[in-house]
Amino acid sequence: MKKLIEDVTCAGCYCACDDIQVTIDGQQILEVQTTCSQGQAWFERAGETDQLVPRIQGKPVSQAAAIKQAVELIQQAQAPLVTGLSQSSTAAQRAAVALADQIGAVIDTGASAGTRALQQVGEATCTLGEVRSRADLIIYWGAADLLANARHRQTLETDSPEMTRKIIAIGEESARATDHADEFIAVEPQREIEVIWQLRSLLKGIALAGNEPVGITESQLQSLASQLKQSQYIVFFTGPEFKQGPLSHRKLEALSLLIREIQRERRCHSISVPASGETKGAEHVLAWQTGDAAAVNFAAGFPCYSPAEYQASRLLEQSEVDLCILTGGNPLAGLSAQALGNLKSVPSIVIGSTLPQDFQPEVFLPTGITGIQFPGSMYRYDGTPLPLRGFLPTVQNSEADVLKQISNSL
Repeated sequence: MKKLIEDVTCAGCYCACDDIQVTIDGQQILEVQTTCSQGQAWFERAGETDQLVPRIQGKPVSQAAAIKQAVELIQQAQAPLVTGLSQSSTAAQRAAVALADQIGAVIDTGASAGTRALQQVGEATCTLGEVRSRADLIIYWGAADLLANARHRQTLETDSPEMTRKIIAIGEESARATDHADEFIAVEPQREIEVIWQLRSLLKGIALAGNEPVGITESQLQSLASQLKQSQYIVFFTGPEFKQGPLSHRKLEALSLLIREIQRERRCHSISVPASGETKGAEHVLAWQTGDAAAVNFAAGFPCYSPAEYQASRLLEQSEVDLCILTGGNPLAGLSAQALGNLKSVPSIVIGSTLPQDFQPEVFLPTGITGIQFPGSMYRYDGTPLPLRGFLPTVQNSEADVLKQISNSL
């Protein structure tokens, strides 16, 4: 018998759209409406999870044997790393933090740059509801993928006849986005900090040193400063391109200082956007448990935070890991190309609803999908917690349960 389920939350990406309509027959999904291609792929995975089996070095084994092997690897490890955590429920992320604490591992959520900036100068943020209802100037900085996302644009649509809104996209010339933006400003990544400081100077009425601004034309800089002064509610969406490079936390600090100064006369906020296919939330959970949102080491018996030292990609690039525990529906999220290359030579345990292509872990423990086969909760990229529903049966355990099985067997 067909059944229509409304207002389903999709955990296929950071947007976490919560108005999806799903038609089921009690055993499988028949149709998914009002979702994007990423969401469609996420819902389709539900038909594949029951075919997944536990594996050791690629060979099918029982769940008990896979758990036993995972426990042995953990007991032998001297420098384990827990990472991934994308497309995971809040309960699974909490279980991952608890396991890292128990085994003295490093755990990293991939939010090191944002955390460092947040600790230095703070962050002024808001929800998408506020953006939709109030923002009259939206600036997408290094967030071309978000601007191109039709579901995101629909989320911000307003019926208010009094609302007039300007959309500006800023980024590399190669990421020029004019289809959905009123204006595009090309800025080289290595010049972004200078552009922000020049904006701060103009907004304070301080003349720029030299004849020409750096990294941006004078007319574009003057126009952007003028629009910031004329707007009443400004929102910056900062994407993954904005947060790249060794000084990414400095760029976030500079932007936070700019926003703080704008707020003296008008409202201004920023929302950090993950990479495509990733989700947020793990940084919130880790912060509850440890006080820090990323790059935490439990080796000393208590949480030690050092974003420059305990970042997952850096540890793998420097071969400072002897076991990697990867969790979530997108377990390789956030790792650099060099880190992914070195990961293949490190014993690894993958716990999730999918096995990454071209990667064979020492142990694979399959799970069901929270949001389809298990209830739970997750965070949207604006920091809003959303409920996840379970409406299909599965033979698999949840991700949180598998992590707890390992913990209880140690």
